[in-house]
Amino acid sequence: MSDLKLDDWQENILKEDGNILLAKGRRIGATYIFAEKAVEYLMNNHNSHPSSQIVCVSLTTDQAELIIAFATLYAQRKYKKFIGKKKDRPTLKRLVLKVNGNRRILLARPVGDTGDAARGFEGQILMVDEAPRMPHSFWVAAKPILATTGGKIWMWGTFEGQEGYFWDRFNEVYYKHLEQAKFKVFHKDTEDVANNRPISVSWTQTQRDEMIKFLKEEQHDMTAQEYDQEYMGIASVDRKRFYDEELIIKVTTGKPGSIEGGKNYLGVDIARMGHDKSSFQVVKEQNGKYRHIEQVLTSKTLTTDTERTVLLVAEKWKVKKVGLDAGAGTLGVSVLDHLQETKVKHKLVQLNNRSIAMDKNDKPKKQMLLKEDMHLTLLAMMEHGEIELLDDDELRDSLRSFQFEYAREDDGTSRMRISGKNNDPVEGLIRATHLAKKEKSLNLYATSSNSLKHGI
Repeated sequence: MSDLKLDDWQENILKEDGNILLAKGRRIGATYIFAEKAVEYLMNNHNSHPSSQIVCVSLTTDQAELIIAFATLYAQRKYKKFIGKKKDRPTLKRLVLKVNGNRRILLARPVGDTGDAARGFEGQILMVDEAPRMPHSFWVAAKPILATTGGKIWMWGTFEGQEGYFWDRFNEVYYKHLEQAKFKVFHKDTEDVANNRPISVSWTQTQRDEMIKFLKEEQHDMTAQEYDQEYMGIASVDRKRFYDEELIIKVTTGKPGSIEGGKNYLGVDIARMGHDKSSFQVVKEQNGKYRHIEQVLTSKTLTTDTERTVLLVAEKWKVKKVGLDAGAGTLGVSVLDHLQETKVKHKLVQLNNRSIAMDKNDKPKKQMLLKEDMHLTLLAMMEHGEIELLDDDELRDSLRSFQFEYAREDDGTSRMRISGKNNDPVEGLIRATHLAKKEKSLNLYATSSNSLKHGI
């Protein structure tokens, strides 16, 4: 860390005094540089207010804690003697620096859906991680943090289409060139960082080569719109939110637990070691209604631990079926093989993302893969008021992250592509709901006004 060499754009962000907007590709080091900037601000600005000087908000607890972790590591390296002790020692949610007898605070808050968790605080800086994904209600609740301090906003993230507060502020500067625009806009894509970041101890030639290779693979695997948005920092006009905000809020009201009766189904999405989270979701069907009754998320777990979790959850809820992605090249293959030797072997159902969905006559559906079909099933259930999902911030964040577009195939046809950034909770959920609906022998392919909007 001590040998970290910053890029020019990172140096420029450190020097900027006003409101900052960074539109970016993924994995470029944005969270780190804003954490460093926060520490430098605390060291050089007196806090005359009794509450927090910098409030950093994010959608989930994990994101909030990551920012504090980066800031604490930087402060320990450069300003160790100023770090608070005893009751002011660093935690996962707060970093306190004491400078010339002045107590200066960086506070991280996971804001959830409405931004209400940011209410009641006062700060000179409002930092917003993954700002493009923040709903309108968040900005209404969070911006008053700065009302009495003349404070500034630092926000960054990867676009979620051309809508929302983040896009509007970017558009004012980048395309409309409005003189009265209050943000200094930075734009940095992943390819540029991969190719031009100075080689150093912290960024070796091997790392550069591996990242360039990775981006080429991603370009092959993604549609042009997906790649442009995720890695080139381009807001796609063609990519839209799949699950509407009002619908998400309406259906995510349930509590974990179960009532007697009905049948339970387990959907599993398995993450690679160190990548994302494995997701175990349980849905109950009872008299044609569905309740989401359990969510288990694990990270950095071995396949043996994943297998054990499947067995524990399946036994706890006495599930009728277990659905998981066991397509070629996935970790689900080995998990499925091992589970075939256990007591759940007769309950296992392969629900692979790349499988062709079948219609009600067991014939392949034209240009529709099972993953997209499962998402459409969940969407229809939500729209028809058939399902109650858990009241959980991480689940809502996952639902919000999914977007759709139409991709043109080599044969000239087009098909729907659905993808999400924080996809793990929902990827497990769509398998559970698919099993529950299929078992009930309901029409999986019912449409709705919103489904028709998607062109189905």
